[in-house]
Amino acid sequence: MRLGKFGIMRMASIALTASLVAVASAEPLPAQQGPGNSVILKRILERGAIDIGHREASVPFSYINDEQKVDGYSVDLCMKVVDAVRQRLNKPDLKVTFTSINVTNRIPLVTNGTIDLECGTTSNFLTRQEQVEFSPIYYVTGTQLLVKAASAVKEIEDLKGRRVAALQGSSNEAAVRKLNDEKALGVQLVYVKDLPEGALLVENDRVDAFVADGVQIKVYAATKARPAGSLAVVGRLLTYDPYSAMMQRGDQDFALLVRAAFADAFRSGEAEKIYAKWFDPLGLKIEGELLAAFRVQALPR
Repeated sequence: MRLGKFGIMRMASIALTASLVAVASAEPLPAQQGPGNSVILKRILERGAIDIGHREASVPFSYINDEQKVDGYSVDLCMKVVDAVRQRLNKPDLKVTFTSINVTNRIPLVTNGTIDLECGTTSNFLTRQEQVEFSPIYYVTGTQLLVKAASAVKEIEDLKGRRVAALQGSSNEAAVRKLNDEKALGVQLVYVKDLPEGALLVENDRVDAFVADGVQIKVYAATKARPAGSLAVVGRLLTYDPYSAMMQRGDQDFALLVRAAFADAFRSGEAEKIYAKWFDPLGLKIEGELLAAFRVQALPR
């Protein structure tokens, strides 16, 4: 596997994350049943349910399907945590409730305890770790541009003085703002609430590009563009965005349970099967960097 500049940065970040997880997981797994000292597990036991934060339209990660049920790759992985919680609390019939989240409310809903585990498309950044705890990394992507297939735009620099849609508060918006300042591009940002709205603005020529995580807009272009082939994802990766699930800070007992559930899925190969279920039909085979992330985070019990 040949690694360019961003590839090297990604692998270094994955290795660093793995080492931090290893240190945090050096203590033995709690053997007791019940919530123990975990505030989150006590809350779940009192509610009689674990609440999962989900996105409404982040296909195939976290979304509401045609049957109006919460579904997706991130959700399937988080259900491994639900299984671990049920076993720990000896509650095989523990209910699962879902709360819709977006880029502006997801962190507050985690920090105030409304949701117990956020399962969407949130990038794991050190600055965000000041507010929330993260699970191991389960996807690696980066910021790219969604444009009309016939567009002459190939890189962010080609958008000088043009209109670009972005999710407010996202790492994608931050990347455009930074490059806008550094290169004096004069890009005009237009804020949208979700991916479908951003793509629609591109399709209707209301903006020249929609900036978002590459994997999400690749999936949209492959499955939702009308007519087929009318949209394209272009440009170098402007950011490194590793996805993880969020939970409240300060509850190491619950965080360890989450890390162990993900490590089990990585070690057993279950995570690769879940990936194949959601991405193989889209023509997006698992890449070497994500496989490496699974393997370095598959910590033994």
